[in-house]
Amino acid sequence: CGYVGFDPYVERRMMAGCDLLLMPSQFEPCGLPQMYAQMYATLPVVHETGGLKDSVKGLWEEGRDMDTATGFLFCGFNEGGLKHELYRAMDIYHHRRHVFKKMQENAMRSNYYWPTAMDEYEKHVDWTMEGWPYRKAESWWTNHL
Repeated sequence: CGYVGFDPYVERRMMAGCDLLLMPSQFEPCGLPQMYAQMYATLPVVHETGGLKDSVKGLWEEGRDMDTATGFLFCGFNEGGLKHELYRAMDIYHHRRHVFKKMQENAMRSNYYWPTAMDEYEKHVDWTMEGWPYRKAESWWTNHL
């Protein structure tokens, strides 16, 4: 299937009809498609960078990450990493459907509501502003020359 151009209606229908979204961006400061995909239970396969890393929770260890994983991330921007994670996603889809379904449920429950993100950001700014300022340690030479 191919489509040239952009139409939000077509985008939503494509996201809702897919099982996986392949988004191997080398640099991605934010990215919205992976968030939209999760809303429709389409699991993203993304390069671990920028906003993709922040908005997709990977399945690194099945036992530990089963309740939080929302997609598949690969490290290193190369063909091998991408293929490995894509094959892994397909293996889980075909042979461990219960894991895939759980990841879809996690993805649909993801919350990207902007005020929540702003509150988290402000909390980190407050922690930074309340802490002691960093002061470079003086060397022996500074005091003895």
